[in-house]
Amino acid sequence: MSPILSAIYTSGLIKWVEEKVSGIEGISFVDNVEWMATRSDVIEVVRTLESGTRESLNWAERRELEFHSAKTEAAHFTRRRGHKKHLHPKLTAQIRVGNGFLRFIKKATQGLGV
Repeated sequence: MSPILSAIYTSGLIKWVEEKVSGIEGISFVDNVEWMATRSDVIEVVRTLESGTRESLNWAERRELEFHSAKTEAAHFTRRRGHKKHLHPKLTAQIRVGNGFLRFIKKATQGLGV
């Protein structure tokens, strides 16, 4: 889908999800939608993102749209400081997306350019 068509079709999505799910923020880049949740616990983040995903899929289904779930990724950013083993904790949490699950990607910072 072209970026302009994507913007037209999904124009109300972010507002809809932000009103339905407490603590979630949406950002749209060209033909992608990003969901962010800031919490003190990974499980709370997972629950918030699952709720946002569920609302996104419900919103799309009512409009006969379909998201490309193969492009879906999750990243976890933390401010942990200290011993090296704590800088890259192993995340076992998974986010339910539709009928499947999504793991947090391990090397999310490669493309950030920070």
